[in-house]
Amino acid sequence: MLLLLLLLLLLLLLLLLLLLLLLLLLLLLLLLLLLLLLLLLLLLLLLLLLLPLLLLLPLLLLLLLLLLLLLLLLLLLLLLLVLLLLVPLLLLPPPPPPPLLLLLLLPLLLLLLPLLLLLLLLLLLPLLLLLLLLLLLLLLLLLYYYYYYYYYYFYYYFYYYFYYYYYYCYYYYYNYYYYYFYYYYYNYYYYYYYYYYYYYYYYYYTTTTTTTTTTTIHSYKKRIYTMAATTTYSPYRGACMFYKQPLFLWDFNHNCSCLSPTHILGHLS
Repeated sequence: MLLLLLLLLLLLLLLLLLLLLLLLLLLLLLLLLLLLLLLLLLLLLLLLLLLPLLLLLPLLLLLLLLLLLLLLLLLLLLLLLVLLLLVPLLLLPPPPPPPLLLLLLLPLLLLLLPLLLLLLLLLLLPLLLLLLLLLLLLLLLLLYYYYYYYYYYFYYYFYYYFYYYYYYCYYYYYNYYYYYFYYYYYNYYYYYYYYYYYYYYYYYYTTTTTTTTTTTIHSYKKRIYTMAATTTYSPYRGACMFYKQPLFLWDFNHNCSCLSPTHILGHLS
C-alpha cells in the first residue's frame, strides 16, 4: 500500500511538473511573441526611416502582414501540439516517465527556439531587401526609358519640322530667286532689244537721203510706236527699269521716267 501511495504521489508530482512545464512553455511563447512584435515594430521604424519612397510602403506593409500571419500560424501549431500532449494525460492512463535526456534537452530546445526564429528573420530580411532593390531598379529603368523615348520622340518631331520649314523656305527662296532672275533677264533682253531697235531707226532716219518719201517714214514711226506701246515688258510703258539709265545717246540729260513712246517718237519726228 505504501508503495502504491508513493507511486501515486510520484505520478501526481510528474503531472504537476508537466503542467508547470506547459505553463513555462506558454510563458515563453508569449515572450517570444512580444519579442517578435517588438522586432516588427523596430523593422517598421527602420523601414520608415530608411525608405522615404512612399510607393514602397504598401509593399512593405503587405510583407509585414504576411510575416504576422506566419507567426500566428506557428503559434497555433504550437498550441495544437500542447493540447495533443495534454489530451493523453487527461484521458489515457499515465504513460511511463520520460527519459532523463529528453527532460534535459527540452529547456535547451525552448531556449533555442527564439534564436531559430531570429535566424529565420535574418535570412528573410536580406531577401526582402534584395527584392526591394530590384523593384527600385526596375522603377528607375522604367522612368529612364520613359523619359528617353519621350525626349527621343520630341527631338525627332522638332527635327522633322525644322527640316520641313528649312526645305520649304529653301524651295521658296530658290523659286523666288529663279523668277527674279528670269524677269530680270527677260526685261534686260527687251531693254537692249529696244535700245538696238530705236538706235537703229534713229540712225536710219538721220542718214536717210531726201529721196525717202514721207509715207515710208510715217509707216516706220507707226511700227515703232505700236511695238513699244503693246509689248508687255517694254521699259517705255512706265518708269525706267534699271538704274535710271537714259535709253538713247541724246537723252543723257533726261530722267528715264520721261522716256515714253511719244517722247521718243517726238525725238524721231
